[in-house]
Amino acid sequence: MKKIFGILSVLMIAAMVLVACQQATPTPTEPPAAATEAPPAAPALSGTVRVGSWDSADALQPFNDSITSFQAAYPGVTVQLEDVPQDYGTKLLAEFASGTAPDVFQVGDGDVANFASKGVMEPLDDYISGAIGNDPLDTSVFYSAIADIGKVGGTTYLLTKDYSPLMIYYNKSLFDAAGVAYPTSDWTWNDFLSTAQKLTVTGADGKISQWGIQLPDNWGDPLWVRGILPIIYENGGDIISSDGTKVTGYLDSSETVAALQWYTDLFLKDKVAPTKADTDALAGQDLFATGKVAMLWNGVWGLNGYIADSTVSQFLGTSGLPQGTARGNSICWAGFALYSKGQNKDAAWAFLRWIGADKGAEAFANYALTDVKAIADAQGKTTDPYWGPVMADLANVHSLPDFTTIKFNDCLNTPLTTALGDYFNNGGDLQTIMTQVATDADTCLAQP
Repeated sequence: MKKIFGILSVLMIAAMVLVACQQATPTPTEPPAAATEAPPAAPALSGTVRVGSWDSADALQPFNDSITSFQAAYPGVTVQLEDVPQDYGTKLLAEFASGTAPDVFQVGDGDVANFASKGVMEPLDDYISGAIGNDPLDTSVFYSAIADIGKVGGTTYLLTKDYSPLMIYYNKSLFDAAGVAYPTSDWTWNDFLSTAQKLTVTGADGKISQWGIQLPDNWGDPLWVRGILPIIYENGGDIISSDGTKVTGYLDSSETVAALQWYTDLFLKDKVAPTKADTDALAGQDLFATGKVAMLWNGVWGLNGYIADSTVSQFLGTSGLPQGTARGNSICWAGFALYSKGQNKDAAWAFLRWIGADKGAEAFANYALTDVKAIADAQGKTTDPYWGPVMADLANVHSLPDFTTIKFNDCLNTPLTTALGDYFNNGGDLQTIMTQVATDADTCLAQP
């Protein structure tokens, strides 16, 4: 059950991912940041707020730090952390069934649609506006594209815990040796492909010793849909309707199919990216750190490790994604929700706000990317030579298709992954293949 919790936990904090992102080790990497202006203490709030998390060990430090600061501001409230690193999902579902779930609980991006459909997450818009309680929240403090990930069907259910967009790492030494210009903020698909071709080295024996790009990740999986989505968005495509009821006209659109063709050609036609067989043959190696690939298309979870590695940092550069007919990016994300049947919602909202937007958000920002602009600015993220390009690309992040329907994985993500795998192995016509996947997905979505 733990696999259902798709969190990115960027650099950092935690744990698993469903169709999305990889596991990471929590390491605090930032000095304390300046807080946003906290709301005034509310002595009238009292009682206990239970907080559920799948994190463990060092990943609990930001929870403990934020609980300490919150209880200093709200002395009448006791916050009880309930960390369940094993079978968190199983326990949480049982607590939903019995009406005993924590007042505030951690949610991975793979479970948002399911939890929203069960009605276990309290809608937050009235709390944010101040219609409920006395702690309204000015949402302009957030990076809007990131904060909007917490919405389902236009209703806000979650505040952001942590996240990772996609980015490009590049090896300046290999670029310099090949006489190739570094990526710019306005580079295009054509620039990207030309750069990857110039940085792909083939020996006299016909074997490739250096690839231009590894994508869409560094664990050798070219079928990772979350990593491919930016390319689809950048060509004006999508894979499912915003209401989660229709795939035909989206996945099989000319824009989406052309984007998938361009993506698969990087491996099969242009041969600028290592295939699954290539990465399997080099199992255990970090192809970017060892100079076997000149660029890496991945999440931010490796960035602090590369910066700290004196060998890699000597040649490390970062960039936002290249643009097609439009700009686009995808995200790995986790958030916090209020339990809809909680008995102490005013105090629970005060704590949720504290960790999502106020003083407690600083503690989490020391381990992962924050969507609070003032904290990111205080950390120097927006001007940092490595992090700056990442932050500049946040405005191009799209909402997650996973949130549109609880059937997303069964009806679309898994069949799409299988179909792409078959295409990589056996070829065929992508338009025909995507039309079939879309038709079957619509049938699947229509079933009760």
